[in-house]
Amino acid sequence: MSLNPAQRAAVEHDQGPMLVLAGAGSGKTRVITARIARLIERGVRPDSILGVTFTNKAAREMAERMVPLIGRERTERVWLSTFHSFGVRFLGEESKRIGFEGGRFVIFDQGDSLGLVKDILRTEIGVTRNVDVPSLMTRISLWKNAFKGPDEIPASTFEYDAIAREVYPHYEERMRRMHAVDFDDLVVLPVRILQQHEDVREKWQARFRYLLIDEFQDTNKSQLELVRALTNSLNNVCVVGDDDQSIYGWRGAEVGNILDFERTFPGTTVVKLEDNYRSFEQILAVANAAIAQSRGKRHGKTLRAARGLGDKVRLVTTNDAAAEVEFVVNEIHDLAQNHRVPYRDMAVLYRSNGQARILEEELRANGIPYQLFGGTQFFDRKEVKDAIAYLRVVVSTRDELSIRRVINTPPRGLGDTSLDRIAGYGKLHGLSLFEALQQAEQVPGITEPAKRGAELFTECILRARNSLLREGAELVPTTRRLFEEAGYTRMLSAGADKDSKRRVENFGFLMRSVERYAAAPSAGKASLSVFLTRLTLRVDQEEEVAGNKVTLSSLHSSKGLEFPVVFFIGLVEGILPHARTTDPKVNEAVLTDVDEERRLFYVGVTRAMNRLYLTRPLRRTNRGRVVPLAPTRFLSGLPPEAYEAYQGRGRERTSVQETADFAAQILAQLNAK
Repeated sequence: MSLNPAQRAAVEHDQGPMLVLAGAGSGKTRVITARIARLIERGVRPDSILGVTFTNKAAREMAERMVPLIGRERTERVWLSTFHSFGVRFLGEESKRIGFEGGRFVIFDQGDSLGLVKDILRTEIGVTRNVDVPSLMTRISLWKNAFKGPDEIPASTFEYDAIAREVYPHYEERMRRMHAVDFDDLVVLPVRILQQHEDVREKWQARFRYLLIDEFQDTNKSQLELVRALTNSLNNVCVVGDDDQSIYGWRGAEVGNILDFERTFPGTTVVKLEDNYRSFEQILAVANAAIAQSRGKRHGKTLRAARGLGDKVRLVTTNDAAAEVEFVVNEIHDLAQNHRVPYRDMAVLYRSNGQARILEEELRANGIPYQLFGGTQFFDRKEVKDAIAYLRVVVSTRDELSIRRVINTPPRGLGDTSLDRIAGYGKLHGLSLFEALQQAEQVPGITEPAKRGAELFTECILRARNSLLREGAELVPTTRRLFEEAGYTRMLSAGADKDSKRRVENFGFLMRSVERYAAAPSAGKASLSVFLTRLTLRVDQEEEVAGNKVTLSSLHSSKGLEFPVVFFIGLVEGILPHARTTDPKVNEAVLTDVDEERRLFYVGVTRAMNRLYLTRPLRRTNRGRVVPLAPTRFLSGLPPEAYEAYQGRGRERTSVQETADFAAQILAQLNAK
């Protein structure tokens, strides 16, 4: 394998902690896989190496690259996983430490957690007005990852902090009652077990001689603590990341983890990967100039282009957002028709998903195919989530959230009022919701149709459970029979419109997923519980660039991707940086917030390989009033020789002097703020 000197230094590092600062496009995956391969060739047992990534896609790519180096058998013995999938394996072995009988637990994805919070607001807190539930869940998640229990949250005068503080203890109690864990628990609970049980800690530290952590700049406090708890006295921990690409602070990631790594692990060897194999020099000149102006602490590094100079970056100013979108779509059409650039090679990036709406309309109007990253995912569709909820109840009748989701799908006469009465009866008699449904005949005030519906539902679930427990029972026929007996298959097939057909197709795809899992050689005795765990951890909503389509993506979703042509739109103050980081009335602005927005700009720029367009509108109309828009501060200080400025519809190129004047104009506007 061909490696440059810095890459080789990282691969051949022997003992002790190492921090690999891997700039955008610098070949970090190659370094990680080559390092693992070298360790194994030197005699290190594959199963004593733990490699942790943030996405299953990254773990798969790593494994695929390792197979040619060390063979499939040794590759499969290496522990390659995400933090969450590692947590599942860990809790599978150690669940008795937290009171989960038989090692069985249900994993809640983000949608499940939001659904539980909504139910708590209605049934426990008595909140009936509209509440931003994701905002509440974000607060609870941040508290959990900071290892703050429900009784450790201080009172607050901020409304949402106060509501979240009230929801938190109910959320934790309901989760434990259902033997459920959320994504945060998959990291937090292993940390607690490792910290509190010395025998467990010694066992797991002895298991792994070498740890390699990818995308370390995205780790939060609990993930850092997991790495520390798994690291033995040899301190053979290698982390790879780039503080300049730390863009997830809003969900708990702490850039300080990578900035302070040398203090956390004394004696750290630092290796910088600064040779960029993705972008031309002009693009990197813009990226380097922008990130160098960060005002907070950062590891100094400058990307060097391995591909040559390339075209200048195009800085385009249009009258308004409509003209901006028109320019982008016209340019995409021109590149595709006259320069034979495939649609798949082009991407449009933006700060907020709302910016994509007008873009989608214009692309559709011009017959240009596109795919939207961050849209509704397959496993988020109602018919799919409903079907999965049925399967989850079969695995665990404690799963009250899934029961509530499907008890009346199809209709069984069990609305919220009837279900609340049954749940109340269960609470009074120490029964789970499922057990209370089995005794619906004895619940006062329940209609006969509701009683019959409860009976049919519980019997259907129990038949499926008993079938799966029988020796030799097959997963696929049992699940198909479940949906037929529940009336779910018939309900989906009832309509003849396009939406009904789509729902049937989506359900069919899910059933084929069950079939593929059951038929896989690795499945052994196919387990519904294992299948559901894999689904919940399904590539973390990962998407692939598929088909010949233009990609539309938010900056956050674009991380890790690259495209020959990138249009980076909406480069004005209030959008990038976002208003909430610069307006104290919206949020208490702090320096690091603006720095994170600058890192977002840097990430957007470094997605481009060959050609980059930076576009901004001059004005917008607000209730009939024309409002001028200031260019983003991140355009300040860019080297004039690296870009060409265009105005109007983006077809008229300005002179070198006009480009310099344009840069001066941007500076003047920024200084006037």
